[in-house]
Amino acid sequence: ITKMKSFVIALALASAVAYEDENSGYCLGHKATGAICLQGSTLAEKLPAAFEACFAGGERRTKAAAGNRGGDDMTCYSFDDIMAWVEQEFVDDGCVLKHIGWMDAEGNHLEDEIHADLATLAEGVQAGLSEQAVADCVAEKMAEGAEKYGHCDSAYTEEEGAVLMDVFTKIAGYKCFMGQLKEACGTFIDTEYVEPLIMSLYN
Repeated sequence: ITKMKSFVIALALASAVAYEDENSGYCLGHKATGAICLQGSTLAEKLPAAFEACFAGGERRTKAAAGNRGGDDMTCYSFDDIMAWVEQEFVDDGCVLKHIGWMDAEGNHLEDEIHADLATLAEGVQAGLSEQAVADCVAEKMAEGAEKYGHCDSAYTEEEGAVLMDVFTKIAGYKCFMGQLKEACGTFIDTEYVEPLIMSLYN
């Protein structure tokens, strides 16, 4: 986990962790799972104040819709429109990161602070994280994006294309790691709490 890009990990852990397993017969909301998976860590101490400061009334801020960015939409949006969407899409994450000390005012991630906080996470949560699995997921998503939007290459300058590639790689990494973190959190809860509880009912 220490080798994984700090930006991706920061975005993932700054978001609430939601876990719902339809096959297990129970469902936990993001507040419950977040509290369980981050308990005892420095993040458990920092995040409540950050959420209070960033989300008025406990709600995530409304994000501006800069066009449809999913589904079957194959429109070649302008560079400015895409960057505006990215800024709005991750405005909440950026606010949280700055409040917990993982990002400075210029948007640079602070690796020493990030790694110090990650080192306090439960070993059971960290055990479910795989750098290679995230890398494979990112490669798959980037390949899918290239196939779907390859016809848009000529719409951007070389410099814009390089910026977009960097941005999309980070977004893919964020989504891949977030999915893995949810799974790792769910496995941790199953192993440490649910399974022992079930076993106790039969003993």
